[in-house]
Amino acid sequence: MQKVCFKTEPFRVGLLAFSDGRLRVHKTLEDTIKQHINVITEAINKDPLLEIVNPDDIAYSSKIARKIAKEMRQKDIEAAVFAIPVFAFPNFSVLAARVLDIPVLLSSPKDGKLPGLGGIMAAHGAMKQVNIPSEKIWGNPLEEKELLATLSAFCRASGVIERMKGSVYGLIGGRSIGMNTGVPDTQQWMQKFGIDVDHIDQLEILRRTKLFDQDDVDKAYKWLQTNLGKYSTEGKAAPNHVQEQIRQYLAVRSIIDDFGLDFIGIKCHYDLSEYFTATCLSAVFLNDPYDWNGEKEPTVMACEADSDGALTMQILKLISGCPTLLFDVRTYDFENNVFVCCNCGAQPSWYAAQSSDPAENLSKVHLEPLISKYAGNGAHFSYVCKSSEITMARLSRVNGQYRMFLAPGEFVDFPREKMAETCSAWPHGYVRMNVDPKEFLSVFNANHAHVIPGNHLQALEFYCKMMDIPVDRVG
Repeated sequence: MQKVCFKTEPFRVGLLAFSDGRLRVHKTLEDTIKQHINVITEAINKDPLLEIVNPDDIAYSSKIARKIAKEMRQKDIEAAVFAIPVFAFPNFSVLAARVLDIPVLLSSPKDGKLPGLGGIMAAHGAMKQVNIPSEKIWGNPLEEKELLATLSAFCRASGVIERMKGSVYGLIGGRSIGMNTGVPDTQQWMQKFGIDVDHIDQLEILRRTKLFDQDDVDKAYKWLQTNLGKYSTEGKAAPNHVQEQIRQYLAVRSIIDDFGLDFIGIKCHYDLSEYFTATCLSAVFLNDPYDWNGEKEPTVMACEADSDGALTMQILKLISGCPTLLFDVRTYDFENNVFVCCNCGAQPSWYAAQSSDPAENLSKVHLEPLISKYAGNGAHFSYVCKSSEITMARLSRVNGQYRMFLAPGEFVDFPREKMAETCSAWPHGYVRMNVDPKEFLSVFNANHAHVIPGNHLQALEFYCKMMDIPVDRVG
């Protein structure tokens, strides 16, 4: 089971069970059905991102099927699993699924004494006829790791879809440095994902920076000095400039709270980074699962107002329960067979060591003065991403329709000195994927890419299938 990196509200999974439509027959099957309910319950409870919700009854009639489905809707479930260890009447499952109006995973044990396989196949076929999305697992997920992974992946994917409905994205600023790939279509976002886009001016960040007590700023700056592996106080990274970045972070946090935002993008270039202070510190610690006040849930922030990047990051964060990041695919190192990825800002410090201890992560991070390319002030936070298995992803639009790039990969460790080949002041990730650079270039439709630790390809593919988003998978 994939690790979860911060405390968050688990996805609520409704477990509904179905039986034969004849009461006398149902009574002979009830104990068997309950045994399978217990197996699926235990399997779901193994995933810390999932929480089981059980109805009060087993559906052995159409009325009970409707009743328990409505009960699950009232409990605000985000994923649905149908336990069908017998030949339950298929119309009961169809009725319940239609009331729920979310994808359904049908589950049956491998028991030749009972026609459970026929039960899930009949229910699945009936749902296909009326375009209700469903998938099947056959066997015991407590004994078969592949089935347990499928159960978890399906429920997480469905949970992401439901949780994003009614969420709000804060677009702070506008298009950055001419990047059309990051500009959202607000109507499309609401229609396809259920997400509202709230436009906010960057001036609101500047206005709010003046509202915070110096004691709060001093606390944060001291925490950075104590924990960072190295920090500069020279030039653009002078204490007053870094403290202004801290004020920006506090300002953005207050905007998120006051506007009810779930994830955000900030333009930065070339307004704030050219004439004021760059938002790199905000990008680091919003995306981190902690700051100087302790543990917290990350809030996805995409720099350069890359809204499709932020959308990808929000999906990755929710589906994994781990921080995600944004960086540029900068170049390819043919000698070491790695993609060199870096960006001035949006990499949380968590990736430096992937530790639950902030001090361990920050000890590998250096505070560097803003590079001369930007006329403004402030600091970058440089490090090399720790070696680990990763999943890379990116949503893009082709002829107005969304596609998802997916690839398995790994971060590869290199000495800090290697960053000088690109920009030593910026955080870097050296990514190895089993793909030729030419193939990557042929299917990747943006300059920014995003990752999460571990292999979450199955969950992301379920998500895309449910959302009717074509997948370009490599590796």
